[in-house]
Amino acid sequence: MNINWQNISQQEFISDYWQKKPVVLKNALPNFAEPITPDEVAGLAMESFIDSRLVTNKNGDWRVTHGPIEQFDELGDSHWSLLVQGVDRWIPTVFDLRSAVDFIPKWRIDDVMVSYSTPHAGVGSHLDQYDVFIVQGQGKRRWKAGAVDSLLQQTEKAKDLLQVDDFTAIVDEVLEPGDIIYIPPFSPHNGETIETAINYSIGFRAPSQQELISGFADFVIDSEIGLTRFQDDELVVNNQSDSLINDAQLKKMQLMLTDLINNDGHFEKFLNQGLTAPSRELDIPEEVEQHTTDYLVNLFFNSNLNINKVNGVETSIYNDGTAISFFCCGEEFVCESHQIDFIRFLHHQNNVTSEQLKSSLKWLENIQLVTTLINQGYWYIDE
Repeated sequence: MNINWQNISQQEFISDYWQKKPVVLKNALPNFAEPITPDEVAGLAMESFIDSRLVTNKNGDWRVTHGPIEQFDELGDSHWSLLVQGVDRWIPTVFDLRSAVDFIPKWRIDDVMVSYSTPHAGVGSHLDQYDVFIVQGQGKRRWKAGAVDSLLQQTEKAKDLLQVDDFTAIVDEVLEPGDIIYIPPFSPHNGETIETAINYSIGFRAPSQQELISGFADFVIDSEIGLTRFQDDELVVNNQSDSLINDAQLKKMQLMLTDLINNDGHFEKFLNQGLTAPSRELDIPEEVEQHTTDYLVNLFFNSNLNINKVNGVETSIYNDGTAISFFCCGEEFVCESHQIDFIRFLHHQNNVTSEQLKSSLKWLENIQLVTTLINQGYWYIDE
């Protein structure tokens, strides 16, 4: 699925709009086929393991109800929206929407949220701290978006619902099926439904400094690294100083931390682990059938099978020339050098056949890895 660039080119979008200002891409996905039905959206909202919200705004009275949402009969025909996160994990056709923005680095994509909204519904004028592409499905919505302004203040209009005051719109358009609006971080925006609509919001990750520091600290502790202690072999005594620590000691401590990040691939491994960890629930059964390596080898060599990666499962490879690790769903699998082509194949493919695997199964390590991935539920056999 590719965006039909008409009024601007892909390069113009990256140069002039990405993280700079909002833009509407008319007829970006021609002949758009709805990837989900309203009943399916409602069904997902009823599940306890899926993050969903119901936002109502009748008579200006804003209210938010968190899922699972079990009753819809008394809501009426207007002024309510149902928002369901991580739908791409559960509906393959919704997952396919991610390919429309594959010119953005894959790790940046967080999830695809689906909203079903009735006339006059929305969540009000608000800000997001991340990029979002909103694809218009059925119906029509009027979108207004303003210039990026990180100083805008939001107030809690209702519990768990932040909104900004009125803003000057630089985009004001009605979206129809197949249209896309791109909204960068801190661009105030508001979508109001004209005709009952479904929207698909492809949201992006934007880690904060706090998240990176906190996550890396956990990684350091779990990995039992960072045990080097401060040493002061050139002690300088100055009892007249106001500070308990002098500049040389301060810089040594700063260097201890930066060395931990810059040396030995620690930070790179942390990122590979963290960015492959699922941010939403995945469609993996609580109990996955367990197979032996012998059983799978026999199956692959004597059957024509498809082996599929579960939607939302992310993988990555760390290779510093001496050590190689394959990361999947936040787990690290240490590999041998001769496995590099095999793990690259697994990393880049969402679907493989048993015929494609045969040549790689001469190595025991490859057999053990694919067995573990299947037994963990990250890949599944489609017979």
